[in-house]
Amino acid sequence: GAVVVTGPRGYCVDAASVRRGASGSFALLASCASLGQTGGVYADPAVMTVSVLPRAASAQAPDAQAMARALAPAKVRVAPEKDGLAVVQVMQGGDAALPGGDPVHWRAGLVINGHLVGLAVYGPAGQGVSGSEGQALLQALARAIRAASPAS
Repeated sequence: GAVVVTGPRGYCVDAASVRRGASGSFALLASCASLGQTGGVYADPAVMTVSVLPRAASAQAPDAQAMARALAPAKVRVAPEKDGLAVVQVMQGGDAALPGGDPVHWRAGLVINGHLVGLAVYGPAGQGVSGSEGQALLQALARAIRAASPAS
């Protein structure tokens, strides 16, 4: 309950994807409409993932440069860090995570209530999610999770 995963407007958690365990937790999000949930608003096609590591007193906000080094040899573009959110655009591999997906995708990391949280956004090939729209979606996901998670 220290990290509550919720999506930006128009995106919902796929309940069947949620995994919780001693080594961490995982959830996948997609447009509410694609998950069969009605009454939502239109959302661009995208798949988002959230990984949460166990609470650690020593948890520190991730560094985008360190994330880029960890993803080597993939080509990575480091985005400016803002509000403790480290963001990178990865230029390959998104199509392996999402069939028919664009190779270019976004990843980010932040700390919420002592938990290191990893975020990723993948989109269909040739769609705006691989560009600045994906970065904005990733930032909106981080804001939604922060707003839903209790302060501790």
